[in-house]
Amino acid sequence: MTNNEIIQYYDYLIRLATSKCNSQNDAEDLVGDTMLAAFAYMHRGGTIEHPKTWLTNTLYHKHNDNLRKKYRAPVTVYLDESIEAAEEQDDEYFTSEEASKVRKELNHLSFITREVLIRFYFGNQSVSDIAEDLDIPEGTVKSRLSAGRNQMKKGLETMETRENYLPGRLNLSFGGSDGLKGEPISLVEGDLIAQNLLILSYDKPMKISELSKAIGIPAAYIEPIVTKLVDGELMVQMDSGKVYSDFIISRAQDILKNFELQKNFAHKKFDIIWSIIEKMSNKISKMDFVKAMDEEQRTKLDRYAVLKALQDFQHFGTGKIEFPKFPKRRDGGWWFAHAIAFDAGYNTKEYMEASEYCIHGGHRTKEVASIGRTKRIRFYEFDTTLWDSPHRYGGAYDLYFKHIIPLLWSIYDCISLETSDIPNEFISYIPTLERLGVIGHSEDKLCVKIPVLKKTEYDEVCTVIRNATEEIKAAIGDEFASFIASLKTPVPKHLTSVPELFRYLEATVYFVMSIVREAYEKGLHLKDVDYCCPPVVLEYEE
Repeated sequence: MTNNEIIQYYDYLIRLATSKCNSQNDAEDLVGDTMLAAFAYMHRGGTIEHPKTWLTNTLYHKHNDNLRKKYRAPVTVYLDESIEAAEEQDDEYFTSEEASKVRKELNHLSFITREVLIRFYFGNQSVSDIAEDLDIPEGTVKSRLSAGRNQMKKGLETMETRENYLPGRLNLSFGGSDGLKGEPISLVEGDLIAQNLLILSYDKPMKISELSKAIGIPAAYIEPIVTKLVDGELMVQMDSGKVYSDFIISRAQDILKNFELQKNFAHKKFDIIWSIIEKMSNKISKMDFVKAMDEEQRTKLDRYAVLKALQDFQHFGTGKIEFPKFPKRRDGGWWFAHAIAFDAGYNTKEYMEASEYCIHGGHRTKEVASIGRTKRIRFYEFDTTLWDSPHRYGGAYDLYFKHIIPLLWSIYDCISLETSDIPNEFISYIPTLERLGVIGHSEDKLCVKIPVLKKTEYDEVCTVIRNATEEIKAAIGDEFASFIASLKTPVPKHLTSVPELFRYLEATVYFVMSIVREAYEKGLHLKDVDYCCPPVVLEYEE
């Protein structure tokens, strides 16, 4: 049995010690004492035939000893003879007082530095032996020992005064298509450590040891998380070993600064914009196929047209910027990420109020090649909070985007759901879709409560929408472009992979709904609506 083989049980012993101790520091001390006992025993010529059992029993004995000491004597530090022997060999070793804290500080170092220090100080390996085992030059071993000692001494000097990091929260979103396992959102969902590592490494690249100190968690525990984030392409690891978050992270309080500015701009230009929107709505309402719809369907189509015209104009402000090509990711997706960071204790009231002025997810398009008599069916939708649901898919995210078109078309074209490939799990979601205004009942039968248009009809509506957008451009386009350019999101100098277009997201996020909500408040839009009125359209080609 070698020292290196004993070290392999470190993670097992930490888990075992954590279950016994009241604090992480006590657990780390207990593991350190156990491993020191093993090293000392072997150093004296002892043989450990069954290491896991030996280490487990030793840990239990030391834990019991600690409990007995706790109640009969003041807390004292006892050093194993292996440390004392090491101190006698080299003046540069830590003093006895420092050695009592070494184990705590070691875990905050990066792996490549920590490994060398453990072998040298705790495993009594020589520089040449470490170099041979790790297949690195002896000079590299010496430089890591020196760097590690310096880092540890700094840490030991500030250990008693180090402040605890207050964890924040990160809301991640993305543009494009997600990976096979829901990446990138699945990489951070429910993982506060991952979220805070991304927040900490955004403004400047950081070493693992620096992240460890900043977040107050030993490097041994955050290294696997950093590896996951690097492999998942939310982080980049530089040749120097430093890492940084590879996407825009905006703080909620900074985004709010843009809210009032966009709302005020929309208010100043409201009369000009809405006069054009009203003309567009009147033209669409006079189309024969629109007249044939019931009132709710006409209202939903008008909502869709208003939002699309305004959002198309919003994109005009960045029209000269090339739309980025989504990069293919290792996870199988094609995406760019974006996130909002909330500091610990941040009062989200104002931010949540401002979110009422957002379109959630933009203009989404979903297509199915063929169902029954159709060649192609498309589903267009916006999500808002104005007589609408910003999360129409509810808890059935994957099912919704996979089966919403087949479900709606089967109901519209009287295709039996029993013979369809739609799973019962999504069919059971129908009552929710009824509540959200997508499906209804007519003569005791299910019916589609949203506009259903032929391709030619949809194209005709889009022509009118396009003309309205062009009119708004001619009226205020140049002024709008200059306005949003002044709100462009700044990014750290090292962050070079972010598409220019993504820096305009926060400059425009509140504009469209600022216009729509002012029209609603003035009784010019959604008048007398008291039901869920989703701005969605189903379009088909026979």
